[in-house]
Amino acid sequence: MLILNINGPINAGKTTVSRLLAKMLPEALFVEIDDLLTDDEEDRLGLSMKEGWRERVDRLEKIVLQRKADKACRFLIFAYPITREYYERWKSYEDDKTRFVNITLSPSLAVCMSNRGARDLTGWELSRIRQMYAEHYHDPDFSDMIIHNDDQTPEQTAQVILDFLKEHL
Repeated sequence: MLILNINGPINAGKTTVSRLLAKMLPEALFVEIDDLLTDDEEDRLGLSMKEGWRERVDRLEKIVLQRKADKACRFLIFAYPITREYYERWKSYEDDKTRFVNITLSPSLAVCMSNRGARDLTGWELSRIRQMYAEHYHDPDFSDMIIHNDDQTPEQTAQVILDFLKEHL
């Protein structure tokens, strides 16, 4: 099984590209991490934002372990901005039949701050994007590949990732 995270800051195109990859790869499952714990559930549980992030990743881990044990899919794809701590966590699942790959989407800050999707970015999101760039979510040293996707369509970015996977796996 290949566990594939599409990494990067908010509004980098992670979810869009991940959904495309799930359609392009045989026996692929895309897990929308934000759906694993809703904001309402996070509030009911009294979790801080960081505790909510940790809970979502813990829930994702359960899915990964189940799929790995059941051999239920060849590709498990998720889109989440990760730190080195989480990178190391996912790398620990590698064995002779499982590989973890972290690919970072890295549009310029100006592109990331623009309204590229179907809705306008909130003030909180714009502030968080600036913070994520300051914290190097767009160019971590633990990424297997960094894609500067300013001038690419999501389909082109997905194809770059497919080509990388074919060459390196």
